[in-house]
Amino acid sequence: MKKYLTLILTLGLISGVGAAQDAPSPVALRTAILSAGGSPYRLTAGDSIELRFFFNPELNEQTQIRPDGGVSLQLVGEVRMAGKTVEEVLDELHADYSQYLKRPEINLQIRGFANQKIYVTGQVIKPGLVNMPGPLTVVEALGEAGGITRMGNNNRVVLIRSGPSGLPERRQLRLSNHGKATEEAGLILRPFDVLVVPESKIAQVDRWVDEYLRQTNPASTVVGFQYVYNHTNTGIPF
Repeated sequence: MKKYLTLILTLGLISGVGAAQDAPSPVALRTAILSAGGSPYRLTAGDSIELRFFFNPELNEQTQIRPDGGVSLQLVGEVRMAGKTVEEVLDELHADYSQYLKRPEINLQIRGFANQKIYVTGQVIKPGLVNMPGPLTVVEALGEAGGITRMGNNNRVVLIRSGPSGLPERRQLRLSNHGKATEEAGLILRPFDVLVVPESKIAQVDRWVDEYLRQTNPASTVVGFQYVYNHTNTGIPF
């Protein structure tokens, strides 16, 4: 939660940012989200997991980590998983099941993430928190936020995430290239990532015109248009 708050606070620092292969398998997506930059993902209460035993399929099961961080498994009983990485849990399970099985080859997959969210802000229709029940790409997250507004720039989307040191790191994403989605558009997000969609250059110009010509001094604007109109109709060159 501390890292998440740190990421949200950094939004204030970037408020002015002007920022055909087959689809990967679900297993590949889960592997990507667990290993993409920063610290390894740690299991938490509410995560849904699936255990598969290569040589003992009768022990296969899907379960959910309880609020107390544990699960109850066949043969070995209670196992605490919350706060541990997938690798750490597998090491413990291998040791536990070695007492009962000759070849305890086990695979653990995360089928659903609990209470994991990302934050989408800037030029999107519905800025705010987006639930992350499983692997989520940049494009999917923007879709959950209602999509980019007509004023948004989809070629300068900024991704902020916690780096290896725990400090926020910024990366600029280009989502389309000549009308085609880029690889960055399919980037798998991590829990507590922040996406910022800045204004396009056209939107910035429009906003400048609105703020400094129409709102700042409307009287001078009217006079200016009147001047242009009069000279145009009298044939006097500018």
